[in-house]
Amino acid sequence: MSTLSLTPTLEDYLEAIYQISSSNRVARSMEIADRLNVKRSSVTVALRSLAEKGLINYQARSYVTLTNNGLNAARCVDRKHHILSDFFVSLLGMNSQDADRAACGMEHGMTSEVCRKMAALMNFMKEDKKQAELLNKSILKFEQEIDCTHSCDYTPTIEPVPPKENVSTELYDLNSLKPGERGIIEKIAGSGTLKKRLREMGVTHGQEILVVRAAPLDDPIEVQIRNYHMSLRREEAALVIVHKI
Repeated sequence: MSTLSLTPTLEDYLEAIYQISSSNRVARSMEIADRLNVKRSSVTVALRSLAEKGLINYQARSYVTLTNNGLNAARCVDRKHHILSDFFVSLLGMNSQDADRAACGMEHGMTSEVCRKMAALMNFMKEDKKQAELLNKSILKFEQEIDCTHSCDYTPTIEPVPPKENVSTELYDLNSLKPGERGIIEKIAGSGTLKKRLREMGVTHGQEILVVRAAPLDDPIEVQIRNYHMSLRREEAALVIVHKI
């Protein structure tokens, strides 16, 4: 089963369940919430979605276990994470914390082919220590010659959005839209990890976004962007500023 049919958020939940149950055999909602730093209500919505897809065994107020399909999918996500992290640490010389953070952001877009090729590269480097050492030194040498003072703050130029009829000039955050309503993303407010996470999920300026379902209170909302469905936490949705269509 391919994990590419899952949203990055659901993959994070699946990976968390796998890691918790690897040592405890089962996972609890509270443990999942603590690991992912999310609210219990958000966990409930995600678990229901994973159960509907046949990836976990779940009933309210009970333990969570992976089905065979869920176990295979979770192992795939976890393997991608470890391969990326190993690549960043062993080959690029990054510290483990930065490597882990980078792997978290990149694992969701990593295809099986890329995973196999990176695994093969790492296996080769571990067998040929001399080549690995030479490559490490070469990377360090060229890294010191590169000036990232300006490029690290670089923001890609966005093509202007073609004018659309019936586009409101007023701005709203995504939480203000009702199910079935659409908007054009004007900007992602705030800064830090939440803003970075939204960009990694493809929520960027100029994209059209549809609110598919909005649960009450603090539960996530389901949106569609680029024909891709994903769940956003309320705090994430509050950062997405749109023009209503």
